This record gives sequence, structure tokens and C-alpha cells, in this order.
Amino acid sequence: MADKKISVKDIKNLREKTSAGMGLCKEALEKSGGDFDKAVAYINKRSDIVNRLCNQTGCKIGLAKIALEDAGKDFEKACVIIKERGWNNENASEADCATGVEGVIDAYVHGVDRKTVSLVEVTCKTDFVARNEDFRKFVHELALQVAGMKPEYVSKEDVPAKDLKEAKKIFKKEVESEGKPEKIQKKIIEGKLQKFYSEKCLLEQKWFKDESKMIQDLLDKATLQFGEPLAITRIALWELGK
Repeated sequence: MADKKISVKDIKNLREKTSAGMGLCKEALEKSGGDFDKAVAYINKRSDIVNRLCNQTGCKIGLAKIALEDAGKDFEKACVIIKERGWNNENASEADCATGVEGVIDAYVHGVDRKTVSLVEVTCKTDFVARNEDFRKFVHELALQVAGMKPEYVSKEDVPAKDLKEAKKIFKKEVESEGKPEKIQKKIIEGKLQKFYSEKCLLEQKWFKDESKMIQDLLDKATLQFGEPLAITRIALWELGK
């Protein structure tokens, strides 16, 4: 029996389940012949599941370990447990987080009129990486992206629930007015929501220099290149008069 063909959707689904990088998810699915459970096991053997859990939820590492044990080593269940217990986004200290206070902030002033400036903060684990010229070039690329594509949030998880609810309400109203069948309406709304994320969220955007790559892909590649967890923690955009 031939191995299952690996699709981008499969890779994204695995990434959502494990919080592993796109590259590792692709490798895991290829090595496991498309078997999802085997791919998860492959990832867990080759990356630190506790650090991934900490990065995904903002939970302290000690609490992440407890949640993981209570979830029977299931990453998704551990994420649910952390949220149910209120352990997520606890502003853990640097000693408890997978990424510390090391990193850089890059500023980019756009255009000859100098009326737009972007700021990007990227953290890493060691000063060695923070001082690396290639790391700083990577952060500058993100600043260029923010200035050019104007995202408001780093990830879709950062979108306020109120704004997301309002957007879904608008999309539903738009689709219903077109008189489409209910099944088609759902697909159209999902498409509109994905477009919303790609416009508003940095990690969901295509790289303006190469649209075959997502910003998430660049982050995953940089993480592999420098050998330690990286995180885009804050972005800002200032436009004259706005």
C-alpha cells in the first residue's frame, strides 16, 4: 500500500495539535507515511513537548509538566487542562519560560517620506543568538513585513474574542444575504475568516518577498537555524497622524 500523500492541510493540522514547526511536522508525516498518531510520536521524540506546551499556552513549565502528566502525555488535552485551570498566560518568570529576556527590538522607518515606522520584538534563549547578525537580519525582515503588510496582531490567538465574534457576525450576514445553501455558506465564512487572519495576523501572512512562504515558515526556519526557541512577542506600527 502506497504512503499517503502529504498535504499542506495535514501539516497545518499536525502543527495545531503539537505546536511544532511546519518543517518538523512535514518531516514527521513523511517519516510516518501520513499516519497522524505516529507523526505525533515522532515529534515528541525529537522536540521538547513541555517547552512547546509552555510556548503555546504561556503556562509556567512546572504547571505545564503537571498538565501533561494529567493529560496522559496528550498535547491537545494538556492545552485544554491548562486553560480550564487558568494556568495559561500567567506571565511566567524568565527562569520558567522556554524563551527568556534575550532578543532584540528592530525598528524600520518606511519610505522617503518617513511617515510610517514599525517595531518588532523577537525573543530568544541566549545572548549568543541575540548578538548573531543573521538573527538580527531575520528580525529586520519581520519589521519590513509589518511596515508593508500592516498586521495588527502576532498570531490569530491574539485577536480579541470580541473582535473575532463581530467579524464572524458580519461574515455570516454577508453570506446569508447572497442566498447560498447552508453548506456552502459555512465554507464561504471559513474562507472569509482565513482572509481576516491573513490580513490581521503576522504569522498568518505570506512573506511579501516570496508569497510561497508564510511568516510562520520563516520563524520555523529561523528556530531550526539557531537551535533554540524563538518567539515574536510584540509588534507595533505607527503612521503619521493616525
